[in-house]
Amino acid sequence: MKPQTVRTAAVLTLFAACAWLLHGLLVPIVWAGLIAMATWPLHDRLRALFGRRREALSAVLLTGAVVLFLLVPLGYLLFRGMRELPHLLQFWSTSEQAGLTAPPWLASLPGVGDWATGEWNDTLGEPGALSDYVHSLVGGADVARGRNLVALAGHHAMAIFFCVVVLLFLYLGGDALAAQIDAVLARHVGPAGKRTRTLALRSVRGAVNGLVLVGFGVAVFMSALYAIAGVPHPFAWGLATGLLGMVPFGAMLVIAGVVLYFVASGATTTAVWLGLVGVAAIFVADHFVRPHFMSGGTKLPLVLALLGIVGGLESFGILGLFLGPTLLAVMVAVWHELAEPLDEVPVDPVPGPAAPHGREPSRSANRS
Repeated sequence: MKPQTVRTAAVLTLFAACAWLLHGLLVPIVWAGLIAMATWPLHDRLRALFGRRREALSAVLLTGAVVLFLLVPLGYLLFRGMRELPHLLQFWSTSEQAGLTAPPWLASLPGVGDWATGEWNDTLGEPGALSDYVHSLVGGADVARGRNLVALAGHHAMAIFFCVVVLLFLYLGGDALAAQIDAVLARHVGPAGKRTRTLALRSVRGAVNGLVLVGFGVAVFMSALYAIAGVPHPFAWGLATGLLGMVPFGAMLVIAGVVLYFVASGATTTAVWLGLVGVAAIFVADHFVRPHFMSGGTKLPLVLALLGIVGGLESFGILGLFLGPTLLAVMVAVWHELAEPLDEVPVDPVPGPAAPHGREPSRSANRS
């Protein structure tokens, strides 16, 4: 075997061994990489503002901002859950003793009221039916997942911790890592590799801006709209709208549920204007704002961006929301690279006798 072949095989084996070693932490590592790539322009601005001597301050501030962005919604949901815990316990006790009858507003739902009431009474109307239903769900989840709820929560907490740690070190040493990646791509792939790397960065930033920032804006706008309309717990419903809004047509489900609640409560006017304003806001966000972010830098068609979101969500879970459009954007770039017409190759001259130094071959030699 050639030395270069042996060296390549050894390097690939080493990389495969490292990937197997870190396979349990690949998801938080990839999350940290996506966040670092998406927020790197902000990191550059903060470093320019603070100066070279306080370069680490930007890394600490951005890492802290990411932690707050993750923990504030979770803390709010935990706070609301603790506030509602007594009502939930009373609700559970009532279901154990007398069952749960369908609420009156359920029968007022247009078109499906009678069917929904019958299904509710058949499923939860008997005493202890709710307990049996919950136990069946939890038991199936335990068998399928092979872990209990506490272990699952601890696993996710550990993943978040390592994601934050890796993110901090990426902010601190990202420039050196990017230079090394560029050197490897230039040596083994050529200029096309560097162009693909640039496109992948743009795609990641477009996906993050199109999904996270637009979803955050939708959550804030819809929370305010729900508060004006008098929806109970408007921030929680707005957060649900923003999160489900990352998935195509997901936000419409939340708005439809809120509108049906107002219709069943007799507030038809509120249901109409809330539905119209909410649908208009989601339409603008999905068809104008999000495509501008997701396909502006990579020129990825909107249909491919939607396919990337859905396919990535199905294949990789939440992480696929960002990996899907990125992979499709890189694929489109590689396809365009392969489909470009070849430049006209210059024809080499016909070999002939060597001309003396500093003189051109004579025409007679060319004719011969």
